[in-house]
Amino acid sequence: MSRFVQPLVNHLVTFVPACMIACTNIASADIGFASAVALSRAAVPQGTLLEITQRLQNDVWIYKGSAYDIGLTVDWGARFDRETGAAMGVDVDSVDQSSLSSLQQIMERIATATIDFADAEVIANTVSGRTDVEKMQFDMEAGVLAFQVEYFDGVTKIYVDSVTGGVIPHHNGDDSIEDTVPSATMLAAITLAEQALGGGWMTIGSESESENVGSVVEVLLLNIKSGMLAQADVVAGAVTTVVEFSPSSSQASKVAKILAALPLIVVSASDAVTATESSYPGAGINEIELEVETEKSGTTVQWKISLVTADLIEVDAFIDATQPIGGGFRYATAPTNFVAGDFNSDGMVNAVDLLEAINMWGAVNPPMDLDHDGVVGAGDLTTILTNWS
Repeated sequence: MSRFVQPLVNHLVTFVPACMIACTNIASADIGFASAVALSRAAVPQGTLLEITQRLQNDVWIYKGSAYDIGLTVDWGARFDRETGAAMGVDVDSVDQSSLSSLQQIMERIATATIDFADAEVIANTVSGRTDVEKMQFDMEAGVLAFQVEYFDGVTKIYVDSVTGGVIPHHNGDDSIEDTVPSATMLAAITLAEQALGGGWMTIGSESESENVGSVVEVLLLNIKSGMLAQADVVAGAVTTVVEFSPSSSQASKVAKILAALPLIVVSASDAVTATESSYPGAGINEIELEVETEKSGTTVQWKISLVTADLIEVDAFIDATQPIGGGFRYATAPTNFVAGDFNSDGMVNAVDLLEAINMWGAVNPPMDLDHDGVVGAGDLTTILTNWS
């Protein structure tokens, strides 16, 4: 039975070639993409498989893979019968020069992929609610090495991050997306906030919010001597409020990591925004955050910039905070959006976050003040329980 089973149509009025192809597709058996990928790789072990597609050739449905040599001079196209998996030959072509630049970027990043075609198919099917995949291929999408998964409806395309497995959102102009501001607005807000706080304070994050007063940029700053935090709200080109506060437990942990990494940091928040504009002209910025992670392989210090490109593609871009701008752009991934109340950014709102709120009860702490009433209290507790996961 076909894996591309679709609802039967009771009354067919006309038959056009597209319909005939679709009907043939429904009726055929199918070895599946996972088997087709394995067969393609076995047929061309000297190549790197970047695309797998199914098509009708001489009235026979086939899978065809596209594998490339490391120098990107040869494109091997292994073909297999879709019903039986029988080999039908390997086409050998030169690489299309119009796609060479994109292929070079893909090959440079291919070693970072942590999921494969079969994983991408499952993820894309889950998101799209479809199973009739026509083609999967590696693609560079807004700086992300992704699997582009296309379906037989000729419209649906899902982009799956090959590193994280996350789906890259592509928005339309009327979609509800994250609140963003132009890079110039974010830069101005950071400058105003740092001027308001004076020497000894550095920006470690900022976020754009849409509130009753209009677009607000909340700039989070760290006093590198005392370890205190401050939030400066910038509205319409002016600082409206500045609140200094002691960090909570999860905030204190982040502060300690940043202070320890200070000798390594050469890229400021403003530098990171400037680099983002260079890599993504016309993008809207939702949030920036300085991240410090220590693992066995060493310490990673980077700026995470959550943005929506001029083409309305939502991504997280990462810039090395330890390398001068110009060589600091690291990579991009599908966005990771944390819900309100996830204070330690572990992807869950649970007892750890609840305990942190209780320990800060009645305290002034703007990032934890989810209902913006001035203190951590009952309204914030309600949000935590609502978003409990």
